[in-house]
Amino acid sequence: MPLKKILNFVLLSSLLVFSGCKPGGQAEATETPLSPEAVFTAAALTAQVRMTELIASTPSPQPATPTQTIAAATVTSTVPSAGAAPSLTLPPAVPGADKVEFVADLTIPDGTVFSPGEKFTKTWRLMNAGTATWTTAYTLVFFSGEQMGGAASTALPLEVPSGQTLDLSVQLTAPAQAGSYTGYWILRNAAGRNFGLGPNADGPFYVQINVSGTAATGTPQTGTPSASSTPGGDTVSGVTLGVDAATVQQACPYTFTFSGRFTLNKTATVTYRLEADTSFPINLPGATTTSLNAGTHEVTYTLEFSDSVTGTARLHVTAPQDVNSDPVSISLTCN
Repeated sequence: MPLKKILNFVLLSSLLVFSGCKPGGQAEATETPLSPEAVFTAAALTAQVRMTELIASTPSPQPATPTQTIAAATVTSTVPSAGAAPSLTLPPAVPGADKVEFVADLTIPDGTVFSPGEKFTKTWRLMNAGTATWTTAYTLVFFSGEQMGGAASTALPLEVPSGQTLDLSVQLTAPAQAGSYTGYWILRNAAGRNFGLGPNADGPFYVQINVSGTAATGTPQTGTPSASSTPGGDTVSGVTLGVDAATVQQACPYTFTFSGRFTLNKTATVTYRLEADTSFPINLPGATTTSLNAGTHEVTYTLEFSDSVTGTARLHVTAPQDVNSDPVSISLTCN
């Protein structure tokens, strides 16, 4: 039987019992009145049936969707998506953070002449061309060439923010033997990484000197002196050659600049040329012959390379005496 009919029947029965009437509306005078307990029981039944109907007709509440806290916490990636903030696990070395730009030689220009064992102070003016501040944990370190008694490592004297310059000095001593000497230096950051000049921040800066003493620079060749040579063959001395950068790694072509120097003790007609011994044949400028007064004379040569190369170069004076400079090494690695 449908629930609604059952409910109507129960309600009707309760009302009849409660009122003491039969269907048709005739009262029975002889009917015994219901006790209060019976009335309450009927009412309770009526209420229970009504509650059952209400419960059946009321939709059950759906559970709320749980918060995706765990999923959100675990949805991480070791590879950041485009535009994402950089991971905290990136390596500490940042390209461009440490870089040097050479500004000037404040002391000891290239080719300065010293006596054997003479002490001097070389000072460079360098600019912080990177993005990181140079702190006093950064150091000047010897890189290659002739150390000339300099300390292997010296802490920077002060902090240098990006874009600022620093006058950096090193105490050196001229070698005991006559000749041309070049020492290469570089900076080292607090993490122990070397950095310097150039597009890859790996080029050293340098000091280049000549030592003049009882022995002449270069190796005089045996033979008959020319007519303009003085007895003893001392018209030409102090023949030297330096290069702007000995070791280079960058995009090619690259041009090396060589600076030569020689001293004439009297007026003479001089013939000299640049010579090179490289890993492949190259075209060199021809010899120069000119009349020069007594004194020190400087010459400059440039050689452009479009491929990687290694080798040496020297300045060769062929007249009025045959004298060579010490060779200088070059190395170019094209990226």
